[in-house]
Amino acid sequence: MKHSPTNVFYLRRGAMYGALLLALGLAGAAQADPLHVSDGLFGPAEWTASSTSGAPARPTVSSSSFNVGGPGGTRFYVEQSTGGAPVSTLGHTLNLMYDLGSFTPGASGSSGLFFDVFFQNGSADYVVHITGSGIQSFEKSSGVRSPVNAAGGFDLSSPVWSALDADDLALAKFHAGSSIGSSPNYSAPHLIVEFDLSVDTSAGATLAALPPDGLYSPAPSFWSGSLGGAGRPTIVVGSAIFQLHANGTTAVTPVLGPGGLPALQPIPEPDTLLLLGAGLLGLLGVGRRRL
Repeated sequence: MKHSPTNVFYLRRGAMYGALLLALGLAGAAQADPLHVSDGLFGPAEWTASSTSGAPARPTVSSSSFNVGGPGGTRFYVEQSTGGAPVSTLGHTLNLMYDLGSFTPGASGSSGLFFDVFFQNGSADYVVHITGSGIQSFEKSSGVRSPVNAAGGFDLSSPVWSALDADDLALAKFHAGSSIGSSPNYSAPHLIVEFDLSVDTSAGATLAALPPDGLYSPAPSFWSGSLGGAGRPTIVVGSAIFQLHANGTTAVTPVLGPGGLPALQPIPEPDTLLLLGAGLLGLLGVGRRRL
């Protein structure tokens, strides 16, 4: 497993927050004080209308809840941005926030935990493995299902996965941060994770030979988030089909597997699930770009 070249520990003081910022360097911000920063903190200006309401602040913010992990479940938010600010066109960055209200720190806090973000992109699948040591990033063909380890998570040691090379990492601009704190959704201290990556806005451009300016295609794609580690089973905290629209909005269609729980990876196969998601979104005519 390869670690990303930059790993910054960041302690946010006050309000009982201990925040870990894991980054490949800040993506060039277009403004001095962006709304979105993947520091693992539930900023009211980022995601909510007020400090007392967990409702999305803007029509460009999408949100879904999943009844996993215990009473209260989890909630995640998605928004496109450019330079950290919401947009009315296709954004250069996709921002996600996982508000994991059911996951409160035990005697050992959040030590030893990891969070995996899985997403599909054309003919490739990606996992971004977030820990207290850094970010590890892997890819494989979407035509091959990932083996699952004994804890119920991705077996990232399997040869079906390979580490991203330097060029892909530079294009992806992955950032992630986690914290233990409260949020408008859940008052008790709990785990909060934020993640962002670059969006390819060159698709459909007039110049056919225009190179991609981001890793992630806006086409309908499956996403999941899962939490595990420290000798505990891996729990999938959310899964959905994302579709990024040219007006800055993002359609999110939750995907549930057996027992009504979110799925770790597409079932039964990527193409079938993506067509299902596209049908739910009324986007059956949208093709996926092959990387």
